[in-house]
Amino acid sequence: MFRIPRTNQWPPQIDLATARETLAYIHDDMKSVPELQKVANALDAAMREIDRAEATNPRRIGKNVVTASRFVRFKH
Repeated sequence: MFRIPRTNQWPPQIDLATARETLAYIHDDMKSVPELQKVANALDAAMREIDRAEATNPRRIGKNVVTASRFVRFKH
């Protein structure tokens, strides 16, 4: 069975750009509904925080996926 080694579990490596892009889509939908303006403001704050985090640590999971996984040969 294929298994990804979890030797370095913390801190997690998260693709912040993709997370921010996803929140941006949701934010755009929320800000068009007046009753959800507080939600849009909260998402805006979350995106600003992602921008700050990305500026201090720009590592992304895409660079480490191949090196973090290992295939084991199946023996008959």
